[in-house]
Amino acid sequence: MQKQFYFEATQRLCSSLELEQSLRAYFEYVRQHLPIDGIYLNIYRPEYGDIQFLAHVDEAQTTALNKQVKISAEMEALLSQPDRPVIRIINDLEHDQVTGFVAPQVIPNIQSVILLRMLSGNTHLGVVGFYAKQKAQFCHRHAELIEPHKDTLSLITAFNLKGRNLLRANQALTQQNRLLKQAFNPCGVIGADSGLKRVMTQVEAIAKLHTSVLILGETGCGKEVIANAVHCKSQRADKPFIKVNCGAIPESLIDSELFGYEKGAFTGAEHRKAGFFEQANGGTIFLDEIGELPLSVQVRLLRVLQNGTITRVGGFDAINLDIRVIAATHRNLQAMVKKQTFREDLWYRLAVFPIEIPSLRQRRSDIPLLVQHFIEVLAAKFNLDKLPRVSSEQLDSLNHYHWPGNVRELINVLERAMIEAPEGPLNFNLTQVDKVEPAASGKHETIIIDPSHASDKLVPLDVMVSKYIAHAMRITGGKLYGPGGAAEMLDINPNTLRSKMKKLGLC
Repeated sequence: MQKQFYFEATQRLCSSLELEQSLRAYFEYVRQHLPIDGIYLNIYRPEYGDIQFLAHVDEAQTTALNKQVKISAEMEALLSQPDRPVIRIINDLEHDQVTGFVAPQVIPNIQSVILLRMLSGNTHLGVVGFYAKQKAQFCHRHAELIEPHKDTLSLITAFNLKGRNLLRANQALTQQNRLLKQAFNPCGVIGADSGLKRVMTQVEAIAKLHTSVLILGETGCGKEVIANAVHCKSQRADKPFIKVNCGAIPESLIDSELFGYEKGAFTGAEHRKAGFFEQANGGTIFLDEIGELPLSVQVRLLRVLQNGTITRVGGFDAINLDIRVIAATHRNLQAMVKKQTFREDLWYRLAVFPIEIPSLRQRRSDIPLLVQHFIEVLAAKFNLDKLPRVSSEQLDSLNHYHWPGNVRELINVLERAMIEAPEGPLNFNLTQVDKVEPAASGKHETIIIDPSHASDKLVPLDVMVSKYIAHAMRITGGKLYGPGGAAEMLDINPNTLRSKMKKLGLC
């Protein structure tokens, strides 16, 4: 009888590649010989300090589970004992510390159980529990019947776990692929229909043309994203898009990096090299931090814009280029022109179509969208199974922060929080300095300035006002009038502000 039982039970276990289906067929047969109300299957995960339930079958239904139950260090020690029996009968759960704690959290009213250990090599994989909802239901004969099934149950459980891991890996790859597509899809601008709506209207207007574009805005506000969008929506979208940080190239190398060089042009020039402009031929070159270029290079850049040609360092022949120039800066180029640190003729060439990007504090409606987007990107970067939660209180703190570093600072804040608490909830621990609180009228915002950072040595009030106005002009990209301008941010009439600036020698 025992051989026949083993044969039939094994046939049922091997009847399907789906764990739930094979477990259902197995349960329907075994219940004819054992007084069981159901079967559950779980694994012990020492790396997480928990027991994870994989499947459960009873008379009503068969369910795939992903339920984790945390256990104490004392329980972990019990499970790690090498001399634990392969099969155990527990006719009263109160007599077993681990099972009495874990099983009722998944299966209500469970009273007695036969535990069959599953092994993979010498590794304890988990247990199969044959349970009843009454006490003292099992005897030694029942254990003898099901003990030979341990190898088959271990095998199908191992295959199921492998399948789950492959599925999870596949889902993770799909998620990463989707996020990478978003990251490399220049047209995917977060806030295009809200805080950046006006900017995107300008992008749509200029993208199809070949006109140079100047993008203005604070550091970290997303100038490169907008440059990407202009290129993506242009007729050059399938051509090169070359990004150059002008402030990161040593002055002695700028000419050779931008315009290339001929073989033998200088020591170490062992072969001809195409510069960034040549690499971008047919497409777009994005010159970030254009205000950092020395005057000598500004002259040659002006020639490129005027004639569409370059000459390599050490060369004599002009090279014709079909190229679009997008420049960006956080500096006030008009003020630099007056100080003669930026060429006026180059300014007029670049500023044919300026696009001003609002700071993050000027488009707070985009913060929840940006938070969700970057949490997804960072979750893929950190290989997280699920996205960490952000409480409404923490999101509110983000909305009320001043964001001097704009979107770049937001990314850093999110990344730091996710490193500290990858499973969430996220806590951002923003400092109070520069924190924004809504004003009583609800129309404006009040910046809390902490005087404790000042020394006992004070400066004249005009000097302080001058520096504050200069700071306002910097963060607005030199914009004085209109929405997002310095006058609006300082809550002062534009004409009054201009008068103050003349009096203080700022214009």
